[in-house]
Amino acid sequence: APVRRPGSKRDTAASSTSTDPPTEPLPPSLPPAALTETYFKHYGVNPTIDTEEESVSSFALDVDTASYTLARGALGRDEMPDDGAIRVEEFLNAFDYGYPAPPSADFEIHTEVVPSPHRAGYHVLHVGLRAREIAGKDRAPANLVFVVDVSSSMAEDARLELVQDAMRALVQRLGAQDKLAIVSYGNEADLVLEPTAGDRHVEILAAIDALAPAGSTDVDAGLRLGYALAAKAPIEGGINRVLLYSDGVATAGPTAAEELLAHVADAAAKGITISTIGVGVENYDDVLLEQLADKGNGKYEYVDRFGEAERVLVHNLTGTLQVVARDAKLQVEFDPAVVARYRLLGYENRGLSPDAFSSANTDAGEIGAGHAVTALYELQLRPGVAERFGTVRLRYRLPHTGLLRELDAPLSATAIRTTLGEASPATRVSMVVAAFAEKLRGSYWVRELGWPDIQNLYLGLPADWLRRREVAELGELIDTAARLDRRTARSDRDFTSLQMDFDRMPVLQ
Repeated sequence: APVRRPGSKRDTAASSTSTDPPTEPLPPSLPPAALTETYFKHYGVNPTIDTEEESVSSFALDVDTASYTLARGALGRDEMPDDGAIRVEEFLNAFDYGYPAPPSADFEIHTEVVPSPHRAGYHVLHVGLRAREIAGKDRAPANLVFVVDVSSSMAEDARLELVQDAMRALVQRLGAQDKLAIVSYGNEADLVLEPTAGDRHVEILAAIDALAPAGSTDVDAGLRLGYALAAKAPIEGGINRVLLYSDGVATAGPTAAEELLAHVADAAAKGITISTIGVGVENYDDVLLEQLADKGNGKYEYVDRFGEAERVLVHNLTGTLQVVARDAKLQVEFDPAVVARYRLLGYENRGLSPDAFSSANTDAGEIGAGHAVTALYELQLRPGVAERFGTVRLRYRLPHTGLLRELDAPLSATAIRTTLGEASPATRVSMVVAAFAEKLRGSYWVRELGWPDIQNLYLGLPADWLRRREVAELGELIDTAARLDRRTARSDRDFTSLQMDFDRMPVLQ
């Protein structure tokens, strides 16, 4: 035992090159109109793939972190999070691993390989990248539109008050070179504040203070008015962005999600992007807010407390607003002579074909200044020694010129550690985070890993990292989940009569 310290919609993601058999047809990707309950979408779990069948893994980069804060909020209420709310990549990207910022280039890639602590015969490849920093004083001028949900549901759990606190904090970072407009929407959309110079704080704060919840939720009308304001006087070469604050549930107006997403994507193509900031517990639409940010070339955050709002919208404001790479995508190519099999942890809804990675027309992820992205792979290495076992490729566009850039980094034998103890603290923390997320979503690949194993893996982290606030909080969340989890593993529940090979089995979602 470890030492103790003082309703989901489901899909299945499977690769055509996997040894795993196909599963049931996928349900619709978006909810029907007039949702009345919390809504999540399960994107499945990536399979293990033979490199002789497919040696290349590609995906769009993602810096969203909402999944982690949603899970943190649920566990803070002594509730297990919905497994459809768990996206491994958003757990990984919620932590600061201390990657050094590149001194001059746009990005720097970091790699390390260590033995897997729970999957026999496998190693874990840690891929981390960090974008260049931009000082706050060098941030481009911003043309911002706050689109605020003031429906009656925003009165629950003090949602609107939290949103108002978040907006007030952001406003303090705006200056005369910026401008801000505010739209509210309930039964209909209302213009609360015309585009106003960012240094007119008294006028802006008065408009924020005047917001009050009432009525239903016409998010379509609110976003259309918000985008119209942003397009009215865009800043050439600057930041033109809509910030949507909402619980995401549309209960009035034309709520066909496909039409709304198409409108957001069209605006993004014209240079107006979106950030979605979710709040609330019940009647919360994670799917819509995540896909709005995805199609709108923005970032999706979930704010469960003011400290999180302050982190996202104040301390990381430049990274939230200032994009340094558009359509960013990552590809890892493995040498089949060295790597027998691999599995990408997370990014199930961000996967790309090799052709899509190479195409100049593929819409992918946006990376802000100073942002970091982390991805983990499980690898089965063949016996023997090789100097190089693959290549990591980063492909992206420069935000204003649209020029394509590509950065390659070799996967070298010098990155392979012989024991877990030799790994960097960053890699070890990321492995704990990934195991935690995999366990929460009921992944078959960690079915032999119990909560005590994850707790012990956590307690083995370096003492100075255990004292970090976010890492200490991670330990508390793991302990809470271990106490609450009474679920039966899907594999035991649905396949009790089968003798299964742990390394080659169906994806169970």
